[in-house]
Amino acid sequence: MSDVFYLRPIDPPISPGDIPEMLKIAGGCFDLHRVDWRHSFLATDGRRMLCWYSAPDVESARVALRKLGSDLNAVWAGAVIGDAPNAPPVPAANFVAEILIGEPLPEDRLPRTASAFGGYDAALVRGFVSASRMQFVGAFRAIDEAAVRVALESAGMSAKAVWACTPVTPK
Repeated sequence: MSDVFYLRPIDPPISPGDIPEMLKIAGGCFDLHRVDWRHSFLATDGRRMLCWYSAPDVESARVALRKLGSDLNAVWAGAVIGDAPNAPPVPAANFVAEILIGEPLPEDRLPRTASAFGGYDAALVRGFVSASRMQFVGAFRAIDEAAVRVALESAGMSAKAVWACTPVTPK
């Protein structure tokens, strides 16, 4: 199974309570294409969401999401960073950072990335790096947006966007 991510704008905005209905609508397509919803991170203003799926491959997820009218340019395969047994639980995340990467993140840097964010009032809960290593999105537990930006800068990264979020986990 592959990890697949979907970073999407939402208009009109939604609330966490709207997600179970969205999942009901998607359920048949997801079952047919063996796509399992792992977690989502919904912006507190309801206008942006990062979804994390497990699927046989990225194309299976794209087919299921296409039937739901999704923007397939925002769907990408990748890897999860920080998913170790002692990692903070996903529901601990309260910020998402969309991180700019000018060139592919070196493979040998991936294991060090999770630990690079400590000590700045922000901790990486999970990181999601694209298969091309050109896109990185982090789910953080932090005291505020500024703490996330300081942690990123200390790791030599900058954010395209940082937004407060509510983690939504399947029941």
